[in-house]
Amino acid sequence: RNHEGYLVKVCDFGLANTRSETEGQTKINNAVSSTLKWAAPEILRLQRHTDKSDVYSLGIVYWELAAYEIPYDRYEDGIIRAFVLAGDRLDIPKTTPFNFAAMIHKSWAHDPDKRPNSPHLIEMIKECMQNHCEFRNCAFS
Repeated sequence: RNHEGYLVKVCDFGLANTRSETEGQTKINNAVSSTLKWAAPEILRLQRHTDKSDVYSLGIVYWELAAYEIPYDRYEDGIIRAFVLAGDRLDIPKTTPFNFAAMIHKSWAHDPDKRPNSPHLIEMIKECMQNHCEFRNCAFS
C-alpha cells in the first residue's frame, strides 16, 4: 500500500499534565482523567502516570490499527475496567504481522516494567517497517 499523503496525528489520551522534572511522573489523585479504553491498569488503580502508561495506551492504538475496530466497542465502563485490571487483553487479529503483534503484546503488558521504553519501542517499530513483507505471519492469540 502506498503511504504517501497519510498524516499521523498524536493525542494525549486526556493525560496531559505538567510533569515534575525531579520525579518524571504525575499522580492522578481524585479520578481517572484519561479515556478509559486506552487507560493503563496503573491509571485505573489511580497510581502514578509514567511514560510506560503512555506505551500501554499506544499499544491500544496499535491494536486499533491491526483490528480496524474501536477497542472495547459496546462494552460498559465497568466491564472494561474489570477486564483490564484482571490482566485480560483484546484478541490480536490472527492476520496481524508477527512483529507488529509482538509489539502490541509487549506494549500492553500488565506490569509497566515489562513494557518497552521509548528507545526500545522505536527499534521495534523500525523492525516492523523493515519486515513489512511478513504480513503472512500470524499473531499469537
